[in-house]
Amino acid sequence: MRRRTLLLYIFLSITLLFIIFPLPDQEPAYSKQLYGDDNQLLSAVVSSEQQWCFPVDDTIPEHLKTCIILYEDAYIGYHPGINPVSILKSFYTNYKSGRTVRGASTLAMQVMRMKNKNSVRSWSNKIWEALSAIKFSLINKDENIIIEWCRIAPFGGNTIGIKAAALRYFNRPLDKLSWSEYALLTVMPNGPSTANLTKNRNKLKQKRNQLLQKLHQKGYFDSETLQLYTDEDLPVILQDIPQHAYHLLRYLSANNPGTNVFYTTVKSDIQLNTEELVNREASFLQIDDINNLAAVILDVQTNQLVAYHGNIRNSKGKFSYVDIAQSARSYGSLLKPFLYAYALDRGELLPYELVADIPTAIGDFQPRNFDRKYRGAVPFNDMLLLSLNVPAVRVLNYVGLQGFYSLIQQLQLSYLNKGAEHYGLSIILGGGESSLWDLSRIYKGLAQNYLGLANPYGPVRILKNTASKKTNTEVLFSPFAIDYTVNTMSDLTRPREEKSWDLYENDYKIAWKTGTSYGHKDAWSVGFNGKYVVGVWVGNESGEGRFNLTGISKASPIMFKIFNILPDNAWFGSKPVYPKKEIISVCKESGKLAGLLCQHKMQLNIGQISQKLMPCTYHIEVPLDRNGQALPEFCKDLAVSRQTYFVLPSFMEYYYREGHPGYKSLPEYNPDCIRDDQPLKIIYPAENVKIFLPKSTDVQENQVILNAYHRDKEGILYWFINDRYAGTTRNGKHELPFKGTRGQYVVQITDQYGNSDKIKFEIL
Repeated sequence: MRRRTLLLYIFLSITLLFIIFPLPDQEPAYSKQLYGDDNQLLSAVVSSEQQWCFPVDDTIPEHLKTCIILYEDAYIGYHPGINPVSILKSFYTNYKSGRTVRGASTLAMQVMRMKNKNSVRSWSNKIWEALSAIKFSLINKDENIIIEWCRIAPFGGNTIGIKAAALRYFNRPLDKLSWSEYALLTVMPNGPSTANLTKNRNKLKQKRNQLLQKLHQKGYFDSETLQLYTDEDLPVILQDIPQHAYHLLRYLSANNPGTNVFYTTVKSDIQLNTEELVNREASFLQIDDINNLAAVILDVQTNQLVAYHGNIRNSKGKFSYVDIAQSARSYGSLLKPFLYAYALDRGELLPYELVADIPTAIGDFQPRNFDRKYRGAVPFNDMLLLSLNVPAVRVLNYVGLQGFYSLIQQLQLSYLNKGAEHYGLSIILGGGESSLWDLSRIYKGLAQNYLGLANPYGPVRILKNTASKKTNTEVLFSPFAIDYTVNTMSDLTRPREEKSWDLYENDYKIAWKTGTSYGHKDAWSVGFNGKYVVGVWVGNESGEGRFNLTGISKASPIMFKIFNILPDNAWFGSKPVYPKKEIISVCKESGKLAGLLCQHKMQLNIGQISQKLMPCTYHIEVPLDRNGQALPEFCKDLAVSRQTYFVLPSFMEYYYREGHPGYKSLPEYNPDCIRDDQPLKIIYPAENVKIFLPKSTDVQENQVILNAYHRDKEGILYWFINDRYAGTTRNGKHELPFKGTRGQYVVQITDQYGNSDKIKFEIL
């Protein structure tokens, strides 16, 4: 009785020890991998252990499973993790030979040995592996044991796991291999130190062919097929792992540190085709020492990423690890469409309303147009269409910097987070920084806003089978504002200085905008239609500027070429739906609400009437005498007729009439009647402006060009600076160079009739 109880205790103790017996739990470090929407591998990087190691799916190809069982463990379904028959045969054979010529490890034992990869080869460890294999086999199905073997088996060098091996040796997915290729992969872990395609080719081929012979004998293929398989040569070199989306993989890995495999929405064919295109275009840019390029393609309708190119190789083929698509860069004029939509949405301006384009100084800020020209006054939509800087700054100052910056915050643009005061009005000209990724996202928002989709400016979906993240604040422009914004951006009229843009036009209507940063360091072009958004950045990652590095000359051609190769391009199928429409009468000349004196009017559909909209005041009715000369009202008794004129303020008229030959100024006044309005105006400098003059050997760089306007072409202006006579100008050209030192100055002009104007300014 005691003996039976003792045996029971021993049995229970052994059972308990076996249950709590620890199995090795060392897991390999996996490579990060990125797959396209068709599950094609687009990019991968080595693991933290500097190995290529890909996790294996829950199922493996049947042909591969057959090879592994036949070669490594033919009786896997008949033993509990160790094969006693194989152990006895191995012991007998090795004893007889005096050396180890035959092993007895089952697949379970091999898995345990590989998991305990730092163990020393000894009899004690062999016993430990056997016990571990028994327990492992009892708690796992044979299928799982085979999968685990495929997952961690070594295949020579830094290649771990059969999935990585298939790519490195054959450049094909695991399920696309032949019997011969499965056979080679099966025999390689049997002696990983000999898995060398250069030194041990004959030995590897011999092992492979022996396995193929066994498969033939088992009836898996006929003798002719066997001959074809055995005649196949081994791979010559290791294949490179695809690197078609390296920067996107790095971006996803940084934002999802616990994830190794990313199944994305990227269209593999579009990714590869556009990669070829941007690399080809980059080779031309590199001739001009412009070394970097990034491009992003988004699907408007599905809100998904289509293609992502964070950077390109340089002229020597060296890979750049800098992801420009996520980098902070000066965006130039790319926020102007949002200012246009913002002003329309708030009812501050109408689409064709004139805004001033004149020399402007707001505090210390003196914006200038890209072409260094002034147009006097331009329709508001020309501010966007011609990408004019001065009108944009004046509009932003008019509608309010803080309100517009609040919109930028709601759009959640990366890097633009230092407060409105930090950027000032220069924010509309690229005075801050953002990324190609975020700018492409908000342009996608314009397209989705036009389509009437919900949360249009929200994040783009990158990963398959995951919902888009929601933003805290939903931006949504009114149908009126988005309608005019998108259609203005799609207008094919482009300024002369954007030369040759039409060479890049394609068959698809596109709404697009360019941007060029200060110093020609960044060139941008972002466009969209009803299907895609394409964003392109061109420049040097080091921040070096280049001559003629502009959005229209360098980035736009590439953007249009990308659109040309995208499938299913289409403009929007319908216009935004106005829940409510108001029809207003607008003055054709000024774009403002029609005033009483406006003679040429047009109808305009808007969402709703705004109290902020002002009627046109640019039309005045002027009494004329018998000689056609203008008369002030107190001389109206001399009038024989009255005529209405479209008259801009003098400081706008000076530049406006130069570009509008049909513009008619007021006729000269009857000299017998004293005029009661101000016919002259100092245009530059503006009142209380501060001017910085850099030191230079060039005289023109160290002088201020004083500028004034006189309505009378025969007007003569006498200039005084700090009450001292400085010069006289006449014949309609009133510019006076002034070379001054640091200090404050008072400029006064007087004409021959006694009219005058005065301003103060300071030279720093």
